[in-house]
Amino acid sequence: MVLVLCSCQSEGEKVEHVEAFIVENTIMNAGGFYVPAGYKKVNSITNHEDNRGATLSRVRAIEDYYDSDGNFILTKVYDQSHKRLKNLQTEDTNNLEQELDQPLTIHIPDDHAWKPVQLTDEQKDEVKAHVMKHTKDL
Repeated sequence: MVLVLCSCQSEGEKVEHVEAFIVENTIMNAGGFYVPAGYKKVNSITNHEDNRGATLSRVRAIEDYYDSDGNFILTKVYDQSHKRLKNLQTEDTNNLEQELDQPLTIHIPDDHAWKPVQLTDEQKDEVKAHVMKHTKDL
């Protein structure tokens, strides 16, 4: 009987999250305490890959900022990536950002429920396409 064992290493784990949510913004006051300063609506795509040679992370997002009264302030569109090479112990980070004067997020209600939006698969596809469209030319 011949037994052959294969010790194969996988190409790594790839994870992608497509999300839409509202989160409260805070600022530090003169007394050193964080106080509410409005909120932001976020559409984002987060990718993470971990393999034998590197760990790669990338966040593409659209963030619409509002004051505490619900008045729109500005939109930030960004593409942030981070790469860590395991063998060389080196890291590289890239941040691209643009500010706009109109809200762009989609599939986020205005009810300030402060909970994640449960997106359907179709909505996830729409959010992903929307974020990709607005971050591709940064």
